[in-house]
Amino acid sequence: MIVIRTHPDSTPAPAERFTGSVFVDELAIAETPSRLRAFSVHFTPGARSAWHCHPFGQILHVTEGVGRVQAEGGLLHEIRAGDTIVTNPGEYHWHGAAPGTFMTHIAIQEADDDRVDASWREHVDVSTYTATPDAQPPT
Repeated sequence: MIVIRTHPDSTPAPAERFTGSVFVDELAIAETPSRLRAFSVHFTPGARSAWHCHPFGQILHVTEGVGRVQAEGGLLHEIRAGDTIVTNPGEYHWHGAAPGTFMTHIAIQEADDDRVDASWREHVDVSTYTATPDAQPPT
């Protein structure tokens, strides 16, 4: 067992992958042979990721605030503290804070053999982000 007591500073997320102010806290980057990656991601109001996918999928767990998430070609969902979202391997999606609110989630994913845990595409456009979310919570 290892207890890690050092807590690195929050890192601003790169502008080529996020719109708005987003900060990332690294929770776990496991050493080989493990592929595990875990982050706490803090989105300011209106901030969001670009379209991206993960080679082995991703689990998000919202710890505070209200956000939005959408799979490519799917409905826009409002998410809030306590919700868990599972994306499939290779499924392009985006996630971020809702307009006017902060949102934090834990992101858990695995890296591939080259230690890559995400493939990135274009930023989410304003009309996609501001669409009316589906009334049903994600299942």
